[in-house]
Amino acid sequence: MLKSRAKTFGEITAVCGEQRQLTYRQLYRAASSAAEHLESLGAAEGDPIVIGAPPSPEFYVCFYAAAALGLIVLPVLPSGRIPRLVVERKPVFAVGSERFLEQAATECPTVKHRLRWNPETGLDLPQNGSRFRRRKTFRDECVIGVSSSGTTGTPTIYYRSQELLVRRAQFRAKSLDISPQDVLLSARPFNSGSSINSHIMMPLAAGCKIVVEEKFKRFQAADAIGRERVTVLYAVPFVFELLASLPGDYPADFSSLRLCISGSAPLADSVASAFKRRFGIEIRQRYGGSHIHPAFTYNLKGVSGAVGQNFGPFPMTILDEEGNEQGAEIVGELAFAYHRIARPWKKFLRNNPNRRGRYIWTGDLGRMDGDGNVFVVGRKSPFIKVRGNRVEPAEVEHVLRSHPAVKEAFVYAARAGQPDEAVAAIVVVQSPVQEHEIVRLCLARLDAYKCPRTISFRSDLPRNEHGKIARQVLEREILSTTARATS
Repeated sequence: MLKSRAKTFGEITAVCGEQRQLTYRQLYRAASSAAEHLESLGAAEGDPIVIGAPPSPEFYVCFYAAAALGLIVLPVLPSGRIPRLVVERKPVFAVGSERFLEQAATECPTVKHRLRWNPETGLDLPQNGSRFRRRKTFRDECVIGVSSSGTTGTPTIYYRSQELLVRRAQFRAKSLDISPQDVLLSARPFNSGSSINSHIMMPLAAGCKIVVEEKFKRFQAADAIGRERVTVLYAVPFVFELLASLPGDYPADFSSLRLCISGSAPLADSVASAFKRRFGIEIRQRYGGSHIHPAFTYNLKGVSGAVGQNFGPFPMTILDEEGNEQGAEIVGELAFAYHRIARPWKKFLRNNPNRRGRYIWTGDLGRMDGDGNVFVVGRKSPFIKVRGNRVEPAEVEHVLRSHPAVKEAFVYAARAGQPDEAVAAIVVVQSPVQEHEIVRLCLARLDAYKCPRTISFRSDLPRNEHGKIARQVLEREILSTTARATS
């Protein structure tokens, strides 16, 4: 596909970085040279390669070079710390900055070859003309392993074949009407399945340009949107929150944006409203995940707060714990109806570990309105038991976030496991509000036993590198505080 794009869109910019940019023809040639170099080092089909370079043109070069040889790409954060699961995969090659490579040498004794990258000069590769010829098309073989974020559980590596990557990218580009005239902006690291799909594969499938930045900075990103005439912004809610918080007198020109998509975490109404007030653009939500890939849903209708609809190639439904489909406005677990999924995608989901019978369970809570619009309520999590009654933290968090003064919410069990176990909450507010005002809203929308008995206020909540609330960090902090109080 890259070779085809190089012929058709040769002089069109494929990727624009902070220091350099590459046309499709240049990207193809650079990837071929890198593949030839890796091959000269003894790269063999199935060898794992860790790419710790930040979002940059060189990341694309390494990705396509590795794919041409049938290597297994393991993208990680460029911070230097390599996840345990990646170390256990025994990588043979590593790509990144000097600091990253030093860390890789310490943590990954199996790494035999290191390719250096730096922001000024890019990849340290021989300058010989490429004579690389691809010997095989690795259609069905695994060529990439992407990690889940581990927000609420143990991180896992999910493997993808080239066929799945390409088909999903083509389908997503078609669903979002991405054309060669579009310009995308990357606003997240490349260590997740979502970033690989949206910012590595989809631009190639559409033959369009993508602007990448090594680290997201709101002023720099705003300048890039105006300067490069970005048309599509796919990002996590935290990015939209930061952009919406730009000073009112900052000359941010977002007039070229035609489509803003939020994914990977729930989008707070306050963030969506602030962004629309600031720039006049409605953010559309998308729902998917590494554990349910390639299934996803997208808010085609533009209904406020919805993440998608109950139709399309991946129809969704709401289930109770026994697997019964629920009616309108009843909170239950979001699921994809496997028996109604379009035939071309069934083979990729047939053996999904989250499939049980006719459904693929997502682990998230949601509801559906009478028109079939799907809304995410929150992550399904261990319930809080209040006087024998079950309370889902995600349901309470959803109500807390609906208060106009509340920006973020985290609900947990106070005195967990004790007879007087109760609901407690931590909130981040964006305007002055009293605790009793928030409690009053909860009492109006929830049964009394579900309402927080205590609400504490913070200026912010810890987040992971994907911009999601780091629930495990908060849970450990609460456990530690409780232990100290009882000792």
